[in-house]
Amino acid sequence: MQEPKTILPAAALVSLFKDTLVLPEMEIKSPENIEKALITAIGKEAIESTQVNEVVNEQKSTPPAPLKFLGDHLKKIMVIVNDSNAVHLNETDLGLLSSILNACKLTLADIALINTAQQPLSMHEMLNTLPSQLVLAFDLSAAQLKIKLPTTLYKPIVLGETHILFSSSLQSMQGADQTAKLEKSKLWNALKLLFKL
Repeated sequence: MQEPKTILPAAALVSLFKDTLVLPEMEIKSPENIEKALITAIGKEAIESTQVNEVVNEQKSTPPAPLKFLGDHLKKIMVIVNDSNAVHLNETDLGLLSSILNACKLTLADIALINTAQQPLSMHEMLNTLPSQLVLAFDLSAAQLKIKLPTTLYKPIVLGETHILFSSSLQSMQGADQTAKLEKSKLWNALKLLFKL
């Protein structure tokens, strides 16, 4: 007696064929590879339940690492930095960021601070995990965040429901020299418009 077959749901089929739908021609020469290529190209209507369980178990064994961030994201604001010497952000820059947030009537609890040096993610990956109304990107370009937008400093750019503001680094705003004051002033003018201050 033949074992009963289980039909694989469409969603499972899609997850099986993420990368390649057709094998290159030189790999299809043997009868076994022809069968594999056909299965890959058009899918298989029925797969034994043990094979389905193996696929499900394989997908469960490598879940993506959770997004690590500082703050509670209460106001749906994401702040992205690139600090290779800190888990989230070095103490000096964190102090300046806190001052900037205070001036905007916000706290660290209102934001999600993400350090891309510790977890290189695209903007879309971060927004899928933490949908945000505003993203402040310090010392990062659109290319580094894997989005096709111009990296114009201090001019908000709209991406779907999200406003993105690119800024120079927090470190460049440290100190009392003219360059630091100018960078802080440019950022403050952009934030005043965004937060209607």
